[in-house]
Amino acid sequence: MKNPLKIAFIVPYRFVPPRNGGHQAAYGLAAFAAKASDFFVLSTDANPLEGEQPFALYRHLPEGKRKYFSPAVARRVGQFLRKREIDVCLLHQPFIGLLLGPVLRKLKIPMQVWVQNLEYERFRSMGKWYWPIVKRVEGRVYRRADKLFFISPDEIAPAIEAFQLEPGRCMELPYGCYPEQSPPPERAAAARKAVLERHGFSEEEKLLLFFGPQTYRPNLEAVEHILLRINPFLKERAEFPYRILICGGGLPDAFRQMEAFSEAHIAYLGYVEDIEEYVLASDLVLNPIVSGGGVKTKLIEALALGKSVVSYHRGALGVHRELCGKKLGVVPDHAHELFCEKLFELLPEAGLPVPGAFYEHYQWAKVAQRFIRAQSPE
Repeated sequence: MKNPLKIAFIVPYRFVPPRNGGHQAAYGLAAFAAKASDFFVLSTDANPLEGEQPFALYRHLPEGKRKYFSPAVARRVGQFLRKREIDVCLLHQPFIGLLLGPVLRKLKIPMQVWVQNLEYERFRSMGKWYWPIVKRVEGRVYRRADKLFFISPDEIAPAIEAFQLEPGRCMELPYGCYPEQSPPPERAAAARKAVLERHGFSEEEKLLLFFGPQTYRPNLEAVEHILLRINPFLKERAEFPYRILICGGGLPDAFRQMEAFSEAHIAYLGYVEDIEEYVLASDLVLNPIVSGGGVKTKLIEALALGKSVVSYHRGALGVHRELCGKKLGVVPDHAHELFCEKLFELLPEAGLPVPGAFYEHYQWAKVAQRFIRAQSPE
């Protein structure tokens, strides 16, 4: 390969500014990989023109579903790759691979896919009837890919079995984080002071945080678990004042009457501009996720900011628990009593720092370096 390595990263939807875990994954990898290679990001024309990004962004794809079928899109991307003499093409999502796979083969450019989750499993867990169609599409793209990078190591073996993949082409490339170590205690103290004053919460209250857009069904299910199972048990057993903060927009109208829960230790705050401040302000983060696929990015984000997290088993899939020390407690799915008992166990030691091994594995600079190294010939 030529030096420096020229990599094209196809992100077939708007991701600037990043607004969810998938957007954050694309943005984080691009920002740090661009420091170690000639890194070109091809995305849609819905990305804003204004604002400077830490990577080269080309708005060559149209917004909407036609980008997955358009010969014009295939030609435009092919011309770009040929002109830039691209060495490797990484897809942030498999479905665009149906269109671009033939183009990449013609140009003799290796096609790689960063697997955010097994899409068919995610749709199946959500009860979508079309999951078998999704599985066929995924399988076709994955079998033709030169390398597959999985955000979740727990999905590598199932993918190999489901799609008859060669194990040597499959490897982990995790969702990353920006901090290089646990934030200093004074940052958390300042954030807590600001949140308490903004909302009129008591200094004595323990702040327990759940965050994530409720337009995503697994997050909405988690809110249901908090309201109907976890909080009633906490009300009976907690020997300290507490407040559960629920952040994230998109709550359905059926849940709008949160006033009924306001006296039951619940504060629904909706979308907040700076979620990092609320994570830092919290005493502990709740992750009662029981469906969906891939890695739950909120868990990594919370740990990266030094927070202790209690999670159901499903919500902690794909995260290396051995790197988290005493900062991550995991209980079986739907076991709300055990969930609360684990919360009681972790709270007294919530001030402990996250182990350095966590950042060595998940910090974005380390993730990008592993991706670049994976491009070297065997």
